[in-house]
Amino acid sequence: MRKIYILSFNTFHSQGFTPDVNVWEVVFSKSGEFKTVAKAFDLAGHTSGVHDFGFSADTSQMATVSKDGTYRFYNTKIEFEKGEDPHVLMTGTWNTTSPASLVLSPNAEVLVIAHGSSISFYSTITGALDTTIEDIFLGPITCLAFDAMGEYLLAAGDKHIKIFRNVTGYRTTIESAKRKLEQRQTQATKERLEKMIRDNKELLEKLGEKCPE
Repeated sequence: MRKIYILSFNTFHSQGFTPDVNVWEVVFSKSGEFKTVAKAFDLAGHTSGVHDFGFSADTSQMATVSKDGTYRFYNTKIEFEKGEDPHVLMTGTWNTTSPASLVLSPNAEVLVIAHGSSISFYSTITGALDTTIEDIFLGPITCLAFDAMGEYLLAAGDKHIKIFRNVTGYRTTIESAKRKLEQRQTQATKERLEKMIRDNKELLEKLGEKCPE
């Protein structure tokens, strides 16, 4: 049975804009026939209207960005049919009040927020702001998207598209691998993680970028 999620946010009601994101499940039969649309869960916690939201590639994580100056990162791999709610993995601040949009990298380790004509890259591993690229276009950014591998970020605006290498992703991969090495691992997994760290450090050095400590 395939599951497709649809969302609604900033729904207007008598008191203004809601800070929640409503997630619905579109259910199909095994033969691919439409069955029903049912409420799955809500993403709650903001104190003001949500600007935008995004999924990881496998829909197991989601992120939201709000007018209240915060973003929230959730684990949505839950049994909502049994009443389980999404788990907040991280919340952070972004330093602007302008309208924003966001996108998660396919592996959900990088969160990019577009605000005005600038983009900010955050690590969902540490919660830290990694870098901001300012004034990409004369006007606002109208669309953000990662490629399927998460190596490049595409930004659209002023009837143009600009492509950026996801340097933050190399750093988050190193940090993620280091944290996994602190856990008990098989020798094969340990060697694979150590190689991953070396390879990503080499890529950062070739690009003239700083490596994590």
